[in-house]
Amino acid sequence: MARTNEEWAALLGSTLCKMARVYGTDAPNAYLPEECYPVIEKTFEVALKDARAEGYAAALRDLQQKRNARVAKKQRLTVIGQVMRALPLARRTA
Repeated sequence: MARTNEEWAALLGSTLCKMARVYGTDAPNAYLPEECYPVIEKTFEVALKDARAEGYAAALRDLQQKRNARVAKKQRLTVIGQVMRALPLARRTA
């Protein structure tokens, strides 16, 4: 199951806070050292990959639901058609 936007935001915020504590940059206007950027980039990369995967999965689910609805409708129409064809035959044989 994919993470929500709030979960990704909390993860990134937590990561940034921990980096700031480790490097002693608690001031709001302080910059993180260069070695922190790959971790931030990787977090965004994983979040985007996860979002894309969830988007693809949702699109596939929608397609399958539409297909299943069409198949169910076709089956109902087939049954109705069979009943309609059987009625005149039943009247002739009665």
